[in-house]
Amino acid sequence: MTDFLENSFSLNNNIFISNKIKDIPLFFIYFLPINNYKNLDEHYKILPNSSSNLIQREIKYKIVYYSSSNSNLFSFSLDNFSPSIYHIFYSSFILNKNNISFVVNSQSFVSIDDKLPCLTDFSSSFFFPTLQFNNLKLYFPFSLCKNSYIPFDVFLITYFLHNPIDNFCQTNVDTILDFFHEGREKIEINKYKSIIAYFYDYNSVQIIKYLLQFKNTWTYCSICSFFLIHYSDLLKHFSLHHLFHTYIHSSFKERNTHLIQDIHDKLFIVDNNLDKDVV
Repeated sequence: MTDFLENSFSLNNNIFISNKIKDIPLFFIYFLPINNYKNLDEHYKILPNSSSNLIQREIKYKIVYYSSSNSNLFSFSLDNFSPSIYHIFYSSFILNKNNISFVVNSQSFVSIDDKLPCLTDFSSSFFFPTLQFNNLKLYFPFSLCKNSYIPFDVFLITYFLHNPIDNFCQTNVDTILDFFHEGREKIEINKYKSIIAYFYDYNSVQIIKYLLQFKNTWTYCSICSFFLIHYSDLLKHFSLHHLFHTYIHSSFKERNTHLIQDIHDKLFIVDNNLDKDVV
């Protein structure tokens, strides 16, 4: 599979994280990263891969190649939901172990040869060691706020980077929550109101530094949000809805640290106290 794309920071972030992922043993079981690419100038002439500033300024487009030529958006169903959703969360756990947080979008889960879903498109994802306070705006563009699947803390970091405040107050709460609620009608907005009351009288820099502590939960929040929006009925069928709903509505420091184990138990551990035959 190939794509022809305009050169951008997000594309280069995708390439950078893809290269990190390709160092993970057996990565192809879990991920579909960019395999390689070609640089093109404005006349579509191929340029050398070089870090030279002169060459970098000439790059207008990239042709990117993926490690599989046979991939399609994954289709979740009653029959494949249990192994698929667990595979996704386990894949995310692997990313976290490698200092990567995955931000979901509508094209994130693909099927390769009709097997379990692979995670793809890392353009809005984060490799934690590269996040420095002086470069955060590059990784948190204001357009990220419109992604319905980002966790609340990623939304807040993005908002405060582009709308800094000196003293957080009730007026800020109302403005931020009204904006956050757009396109996220299924969330319980009052729970978020109580969560951010903690920030009264703090400034943007202090709030952002606090929120960065919880970066290892971002992937799980993003995935939970995606499935609550699109597959609510399947979550209820497999007794996961309450688990996911609670996770995204918990305060940052109270998020379930055993989420993947709890998902596993809900999906694969039979409760012997249920549905027992009467002897």
